[in-house]
Amino acid sequence: MEQLDLLWVCLAAFFAGGLNSLAGGGSFITLPALLSTGVPPVLANTTSAAVLLPGYLGSVVGFKRTYSTLQISKIFSIFLIACIFSIVGAMLLVNSSDEFFMKFIPFLIFFATLMFLRKPNTDSNRDAHPKNFLSRVFLAFVSSYGGYFNGGLGIALLSALSLDTRFNLKQMSAIKSLLSFFITLTSVSVFVLNGLIVWSYVLYMIFFSIIGGFLGAKLTESLPTDKIRLFIICIGFLLSFSLFYIEYLG
Repeated sequence: MEQLDLLWVCLAAFFAGGLNSLAGGGSFITLPALLSTGVPPVLANTTSAAVLLPGYLGSVVGFKRTYSTLQISKIFSIFLIACIFSIVGAMLLVNSSDEFFMKFIPFLIFFATLMFLRKPNTDSNRDAHPKNFLSRVFLAFVSSYGGYFNGGLGIALLSALSLDTRFNLKQMSAIKSLLSFFITLTSVSVFVLNGLIVWSYVLYMIFFSIIGGFLGAKLTESLPTDKIRLFIICIGFLLSFSLFYIEYLG
């Protein structure tokens, strides 16, 4: 492990942690950074997920008061679906070759970027009839996606939850944070059991990711979220088009 490579991925983890605190999209930073150091594609993706896991836990703690307003009976099926299908997504990644993942990843990043473009319908005046079945189907897809890739997971989860009008905006955000944590924890557990984590990078990167997340949370009120989202969207499109060119046209 080269010291310059370690410094580079730690710097990426720092900025990724900050981005996740502000608007999400941290994997758009950590994944290409790991790839640039020569980490194989699948390992880069699994390691990136492990690095960003503690940040999700921090978000969960921040919503601890909101969880007391939720009934377990209302959210049990949501968490069951999320856990089951995140395992499905993780197992698909475990059985993916590096070649297939690199062919697929430009489309995954493109999809994640589109999620950032779409603002979930969290308006209190949205359709008063809960679309439970559609919400659960979309949640199953998003959970599988999160287990496989994880990029833009929070935005995708909010989109799925917004179809269920039983929850207000604060409750949706709290459930989203909890689901993000458990989906990532479940998938990372699968990756660990299959020996797909680059531990020599993870321990250092987690430390810098936590520092970045802490500073990002401090900056939340002073930085315009819309401009940060625009920055992430530009990175996402640039990254997806660059990888598409390399894999299909280069």
